[in-house]
Amino acid sequence: MNTRQTIGRYEIIDELGHGAMGSVFRARDPKMNRMVALKTILPVALASEQGDEYRQRFFREAHAAGTLAHPGIVTVFDVGEHKGMPYLVMEFVKGQTLEFALKKGERYTLERVCEIGQQIAEALGYAHRNGVIHRDIKPANILLTSPEVDGEEHPKITDFGVAKLTAGEATTIGQLLGTPAFMPPEQITGAPIDGRADLFSLGVILYWMATGEQPFPGESMTTVTYKIVNTEPVPPASLNQTIPPKLESVILKCLAKNPADRYQTGEELAQDLAQLRASAKATSLQATAPLARGTGKSSEKTFNLHPSLPTQKFSKIKVTGNETPAQPAKKKGALLVAAVVLLVAMAAVGGYLLHRNQPATHPPNPEATAFYPPVPAPTAQQNTSSVAANSAAEPASASPAPHSQAPFVAFDPTNLNPKKNTSLRIELDHFPSGLAFTILMDGKIYLEGSTGNKQDKEKLYVKPGEHEFRVMVHDKSGQKRSNTVKDEFLENKHMTLKVELIPPANSSSGSTQAINPAVKIVATLKATRF
Repeated sequence: MNTRQTIGRYEIIDELGHGAMGSVFRARDPKMNRMVALKTILPVALASEQGDEYRQRFFREAHAAGTLAHPGIVTVFDVGEHKGMPYLVMEFVKGQTLEFALKKGERYTLERVCEIGQQIAEALGYAHRNGVIHRDIKPANILLTSPEVDGEEHPKITDFGVAKLTAGEATTIGQLLGTPAFMPPEQITGAPIDGRADLFSLGVILYWMATGEQPFPGESMTTVTYKIVNTEPVPPASLNQTIPPKLESVILKCLAKNPADRYQTGEELAQDLAQLRASAKATSLQATAPLARGTGKSSEKTFNLHPSLPTQKFSKIKVTGNETPAQPAKKKGALLVAAVVLLVAMAAVGGYLLHRNQPATHPPNPEATAFYPPVPAPTAQQNTSSVAANSAAEPASASPAPHSQAPFVAFDPTNLNPKKNTSLRIELDHFPSGLAFTILMDGKIYLEGSTGNKQDKEKLYVKPGEHEFRVMVHDKSGQKRSNTVKDEFLENKHMTLKVELIPPANSSSGSTQAINPAVKIVATLKATRF
């Protein structure tokens, strides 16, 4: 590109990245003699019926972001229009995104995870006090400054161009703009949001950095958003046993479904993370967190769930040039359709889900879930074949199923075509032998058996589609329920439902104590190859 090309007064040096809605360039400001990052918004992006309103919103929010002056936020210097093309001029940050660092294999100690989280929380607290919500906090929007330039690597939040003023000046256009894997429930359902939405997103980042896993994984946007609204995440310490209880509590508080149960300000979250780092008892924070895995193909994209607006707004516009290329427009269009369908379904239950006063550590009862209402008692004819298939391998000494009144699934899990269905392996780890268990799929009994019998849990299949699983384990002293997990099942795919018994922290590692209130049953569902 000709370096003498200009946009406004800014001399373009090179292109750092581009997307369907515009590009980001490294440019020189001749008046200030400094390098800047210049983001353009193409006129075609403003050509819809809401184009004028969209343009006004862009300038309004650019001015709002320009009022922020904090070391943890990328500074906005200028906003203008060049031949009908709006542009935004920002601080040029030499470094990499947090997303790029994690995906290339960088690992941080838990102390460093807390430090990064504290610095981001402090920056968000400042922005919220000044009336600006980011609405799309994710690793791709966290820049890590170069140690060679700044002396140390520290996070800076970028792309406040998708932020929305809390003072009521902005319209509802683009209200659901954001990235599904990091969205809070209220943003998905279209309920009003405030700064606590950004703190939920930060909680997702902390969870991912500390465990190497996503709290709401899925291979489609529909699966991810369903989990965010309806299911509780697996406790972080069950994925990384070096996570101390206090850090787990901090992360789960960020991820509470009800905003009232979360941290109310960024300062509160930053204070807890700072205290955790300073605590003499937090020696385990020196442990290195697991390698972070990818967040999934669809869940990392930024989407606008408002059907009348373009779907790729700011989706892959970059400041550092380290992000992955944008996906084809056809795939994004399909995801948008799925999102709109999901939005209609969620709108009906959003009020209940967002205003229930239930702690985040207690997953919803599958029989009472908004998507799976109680199922009428089955007839004898409906149960005949499934009962025989599911009870054949169960020993006579096993306790009766706690949900024997629920219907069985309408197929034999051991007798489906492997090429047309999903293979499912059941793993029950750290359970004493002889405990009876019941596995529910979509509120119906999928399998009953007892721990210690491998034949109960081999050569099982699930029909294609999105399915929800939950596990009950019971003995003479009572029963325990796991969290609810949900994912998409595809033809000729292999999945593993892993169920773990997590004893109390003060119990011995070899304890095989019976089911009691202090024990946790944790289920995870993953795609595998076996």
